Amino acid sequence: MLSKQWRLLSLALLAIIGIVAGAVFAAGHGDTEVRVSAYRHDDGRVEVGLQQRAADGSWGERSLAQNRFLRPGVTGEWLHSSPIPVHVAHDDDDDAMSDDVMSEPVAPPEPAALYCVIHHGSDTDPFWNSFELLARHSAAELDLPNVDVIGEPDIADQAAAITDCVDRGAVSIASTIPDFDGLQAALTGARTSGAVLITFNSGADFAGQVGSTVHYGLDDHGAGQLAGREFNDAGAAGTVLCVVHEPVNIGLEDRCDGLESVYSGEVVRVPIPVGTLTDPVASGTAIGGAIVEHQAAGVVVLNGELINGAIGAVQFLGSDAMVGAIGQSDAALVLVYEGHLLFAIDDGALTQATHVMLAIKNVDSSPSARAMLALTASQGGDTTTMLIRPFALDRAYIDNLPPTWMDQVCAIALQIAPDQAPSFCTQ
Repeated sequence: MLSKQWRLLSLALLAIIGIVAGAVFAAGHGDTEVRVSAYRHDDGRVEVGLQQRAADGSWGERSLAQNRFLRPGVTGEWLHSSPIPVHVAHDDDDDAMSDDVMSEPVAPPEPAALYCVIHHGSDTDPFWNSFELLARHSAAELDLPNVDVIGEPDIADQAAAITDCVDRGAVSIASTIPDFDGLQAALTGARTSGAVLITFNSGADFAGQVGSTVHYGLDDHGAGQLAGREFNDAGAAGTVLCVVHEPVNIGLEDRCDGLESVYSGEVVRVPIPVGTLTDPVASGTAIGGAIVEHQAAGVVVLNGELINGAIGAVQFLGSDAMVGAIGQSDAALVLVYEGHLLFAIDDGALTQATHVMLAIKNVDSSPSARAMLALTASQGGDTTTMLIRPFALDRAYIDNLPPTWMDQVCAIALQIAPDQAPSFCTQ
């Protein structure tokens, strides 16, 4: 652990030295000496600063950047502090100035305000990969240069990431709430620090309790209810499995609760082993075992990545179980048309990313707007909750599509992967 921390410190020192060198070059041809200071705190974080040598040879006060804390345990990536002003002397272009005449200090631009977007997803989860991709793209389009997007599947690590953003002076922090008990202290601390708190995805019912200004997310309970109606309308009779792929997530439990409240039969929750989300063989084996054990009439997965594993399990067993999904996949449209998938309910990854970044942009819009939002949050005002209304891609949805949809699907499939094109493309 110690070697990792000092490896991390070395990366930070190099990053700060690079900033200093750039500042000196931009200022002119004067000479200056600087040194990097580092202080390791009891919690494992390393704080870095900069000192400049004065004319009498003494070292000046430490200059501390807004972003100067290094989280423990992060390795293998370059880390950078915020820019630090460095004042140096330089000769005029025509060398007319004497050596003892100092130039006016060169003031660098103010460092961009820090914004953090922290979620509970794994880097192997396609839902969160899509979310992060669009969040970063939206940040660039909205001219937000300093946005950290962080995924921490472990609740303790997510709480630590929230606290770290507070320590680094984040103006606004957006976070999911998969586990209220595990995140309450960190989120409340973020709000009381003066940062504007935004919440999204899981935990809509708890957003107000942590002082969130606004919450964006899918109506998870409503999505589960819609899944229950789909199974009822299809005539499912018997047990339906609700496949839970994350051990702790309020949002997934809400989906199963919604399913249970509407479906006419029994609902059994089936947790699958952590790490099997992107392994269709392992997930399919777990789902197949539950189908046999409960003689299931239906299966609903809560992530689009599990669709193929569930369908494969049903086909391997020769079961009549119907498969539905709260989550999307690229092949969902074709799978529903061909009868392998009963429905797929959009989980709103892209919509959530867009809304979160727009909320952060509103915080960034002006100091007065930022102060107003922070004041509202500190006074415990009501949280504005905006939930995405779920809709199902099912056979009725397909029947209302333009008749050219199959031609469009085939044109893309035959160009990208002709050997995997839908069967109707060769008819």
